[in-house]
Amino acid sequence: MKTTVIGAYPKISDEHQELRRALHQLDRDEITEHDLALVQDERTRQVIKEIEDTGVDVVNDGQIRWDDLFAPLANPWFGVTRGALERFYDNNTYYRIPVVSAPIATDGKSLVRDFTFAKGVARHEVKAALCGPLTFALLADDSYYSTLRERTLAVADALASELRGLHAAGATLVDLEDPAVVASPDNIALAREAYDLLSRSGVPIALQAYFFPADRVIDALADFPVAQVGIDVRSRPTKALDRLRGLSQTVVLGVVDARNTRVESEREVADLIDAALRSVPADRLWLAPTTGLEYLPHDVAVRKLGVLTAAARAVAGVRV
Repeated sequence: MKTTVIGAYPKISDEHQELRRALHQLDRDEITEHDLALVQDERTRQVIKEIEDTGVDVVNDGQIRWDDLFAPLANPWFGVTRGALERFYDNNTYYRIPVVSAPIATDGKSLVRDFTFAKGVARHEVKAALCGPLTFALLADDSYYSTLRERTLAVADALASELRGLHAAGATLVDLEDPAVVASPDNIALAREAYDLLSRSGVPIALQAYFFPADRVIDALADFPVAQVGIDVRSRPTKALDRLRGLSQTVVLGVVDARNTRVESEREVADLIDAALRSVPADRLWLAPTTGLEYLPHDVAVRKLGVLTAAARAVAGVRV
């Protein structure tokens, strides 16, 4: 078993206010975008070290530079701009709607620099991340493509270019954060078509679907051409934990709730791990928060990662 993280980490903490100050200074034209990037680099370095220090095996860069899930792509992609603010599913956070007004195109290097930086400072294995195709397509405001299918496959084609770019930069695993796969189960066939296209990129993909139960799509997910499937078993009532046996991929099990400030007990998390191990062998089970920890206060996020890694070690120790 391995432990990992998904999505964004809290950008600000009581100990580290530099990024907040830098953002305010940028708004007042007191610093440049280059100055802000240096502060973001330093905060990224701190976050990676902090995640590693909790004992997490496979880390990401904390997505410190991401304004929202879409910004890293909507900013550099041709044919896409950022529009009005909208609530992100049922969270108390907002995103800027991706506005599609022309054919989507990219040079495939949108996140290469950020991944290369993270890879250079991390001591542990580090993975990259992108927004998933169905989530991007469903939440976009599109005046160019005539159907959801056309838009989704255009997004998938652009994401495939990004995946190839990350692969060339040394990425060995890329999370595709795609909550729409479970939020909009009627579109599962379209999602499968998009992931068929993405699978040709040459880099292993982890489909991270969270916020909603996977019950209606879990059987279909077993046939997706991805290396890993993320299953959230904490956000809402679900029977997915009893149906993991049908998945052939590595399961990334969301066992600590990244949107609830209550810190789980080690025993509580260990019980979920034990239940999963009745259906999934340990070498195909990874353990994670349900989604990004950005929804939590910084100190709570750190404590939850500590519980996650402690529970994983406890279960592994019993089984050795």
